[in-house]
Amino acid sequence: MIKNMMSNRGIGKYERIFMIVSAVFVIGALFYMYVSSSPKTISPISGQTIFNPDFVFEIENGEELVISTSLDFTSPIILNEGSETDLPPGTYYWKVRNWLRESEVGSFTIESSVGLNLRKGNEKDLLENSGNVPVDVTKKKGGITTQIPVDVGKSLEVEKDNSSYEGRQNG
Repeated sequence: MIKNMMSNRGIGKYERIFMIVSAVFVIGALFYMYVSSSPKTISPISGQTIFNPDFVFEIENGEELVISTSLDFTSPIILNEGSETDLPPGTYYWKVRNWLRESEVGSFTIESSVGLNLRKGNEKDLLENSGNVPVDVTKKKGGITTQIPVDVGKSLEVEKDNSSYEGRQNG
């Protein structure tokens, strides 16, 4: 019956072969698009330890970057292109999503970085925490020692005198 219908409609042997080849081509093209559109995490490389807190994520074929401190991504941070976030030291898991798929999960660790800068001013100096952890600063002047806590990204004015300053990670 099918053979009779095809020959009645005028579909010949070459037309059927062309239709089969076209269908295989379309299926192959769709499969290629599916595989080639998979999102990828490029940087940081999975397992990488990061010492500089100012780093950039590199992704491919993704629309969203998903970051979490847990492997099951409870309470995730979701970033889109142009988004910024400050991540404290610790281990993180990350993946990339697009409209169709998710990448494999990668991990990275941000190491603690203690940084303390003393900027000279006209009347007072500025002591700033340039690291990514809170710092306890020890000020020493003439046998007197004073402890000063300085949070991440914060600074404070200090007198211009012959004091010395030393910073250690808080906690």
